[in-house]
Amino acid sequence: MKLNIGTVLKQWRKQRRYSQLQLAMEIGISSKHISFLETGRSKPSRQMLLNIALFLNITKSEINRALIIAGFSPAFSQHSQSHQSLLPVFAAIKQMLENHLPYPALVLNHRWDLVDANQAAVDLMGFAGFADQSNFLQALIADNEATSKIINWQESMAQVLIRLRNEICLLGGDDFLQKCEIQLANKVKPESVVSVFESQSTVLTTQLKLNNQRLSFFSVIATLGAVQDVAIGEYKIELMFPVDDKTRNYFYSNKSHNACAIGP
Repeated sequence: MKLNIGTVLKQWRKQRRYSQLQLAMEIGISSKHISFLETGRSKPSRQMLLNIALFLNITKSEINRALIIAGFSPAFSQHSQSHQSLLPVFAAIKQMLENHLPYPALVLNHRWDLVDANQAAVDLMGFAGFADQSNFLQALIADNEATSKIINWQESMAQVLIRLRNEICLLGGDDFLQKCEIQLANKVKPESVVSVFESQSTVLTTQLKLNNQRLSFFSVIATLGAVQDVAIGEYKIELMFPVDDKTRNYFYSNKSHNACAIGP
């Protein structure tokens, strides 16, 4: 069955948990008009569609999809990664990865495919048994709690599960991520998710057993909000920081000065 723009708008609204009346009040039109748009009795203008999308914080790729369904041209570009306009972006990403050494840093796309990483991250993933995995989510799902190098496995996977659910909501749904969410949820105990929500810890950490040492990290995730390109604008740069002196000293004693490009 062919998807129509009314169905897309209704999906967006329900995903963000707005009633027709609430959405209408927020964007300054009548709830009757929202109803007509969703049932197909009225066709949204390009500007109306963009107004709704931007208010509901819909992703660039989903906005483009909706515009095409409605018969309009896309609003956002999608260049090849070698395009001249993206060279400064990739240079900035590479600089962030290199500057973060000796600590691990990696780049993921919106589906958690590993796009790039510095040498510390490559080494760490290899030690954890993820070296042959190109998708970070699938690597975590395939990890065996009983034999994992991750000491606080349940807590760490609960953090990932919460983050994944938030990203699915932001994207308005994604078949691959939803499948991963189900697989991961089947491995994470419900009480672990509740425990993360109720945690009194100042920082939620991931703890690894590495060469008979317990190393503890927390992550800072940077997004490329100023990048208008559909694919590159959804990249996430994950910077891992040490929680304690033991972890800090370990990486400084084993530091590498070379960045390793997995992607372009």
